[in-house]
Amino acid sequence: MLTKILLTLSVIVVCAWLISARRNNPELKSSRAAGKETLARQKQLRQAAWAFMGAMVAAAVIMMTVELWDKNALVTVHVINTQSGERISYQARREDVSQNSFTTVEGRKIFTAGVERIEIEVVE
Repeated sequence: MLTKILLTLSVIVVCAWLISARRNNPELKSSRAAGKETLARQKQLRQAAWAFMGAMVAAAVIMMTVELWDKNALVTVHVINTQSGERISYQARREDVSQNSFTTVEGRKIFTAGVERIEIEVVE
């Protein structure tokens, strides 16, 4: 998730840097006197660039929101003893489940043994 955030921020920084570099470019300033058609086209391109950056930021915010929502989703964790077949079920949040342990909604920390396996079922 951190890499997604850093990638999105780097795209925003590069786009902002390119826009500021184009504004300060003397060749671009001389071309502004070329005509109204050129100015209109440049304005449309600038608006399109801002719209694209806005869409990128909105997509990043949506992705982060969905990922945070998925982490907090309730799941049913089934701990199954492979030798006896005994099955015990617990409720936990997805982010609290790891390979060998998990924390239940009630706050109990459960550790699994080597002969047990964990099955996760999404609660809807």
